[in-house]
Amino acid sequence: MELLDGITPHYMKLDIQYVQGVAYDTKKQRIALEFLHKAQEIGSIPLAEGVETRVDFEWLKHNGYQLFQGYLFGRPSPNI
Repeated sequence: MELLDGITPHYMKLDIQYVQGVAYDTKKQRIALEFLHKAQEIGSIPLAEGVETRVDFEWLKHNGYQLFQGYLFGRPSPNI
């Protein structure tokens, strides 16, 4: 978290390991909220990667995450 103060990225991505199951895991929720607050503090846009379930998406959205990526929104094409 301290490193982020110095670089102030435009986007901050919450890793898939904290996204999947966040709606039911209080430890992941704590980390996701700390990460979100740090993003807001330094003016970065919070992004959650690896969103696969509606319940995790809703939890993240309700708590302030703004951008999302993952299989819930679209799977990669087998032709690419």
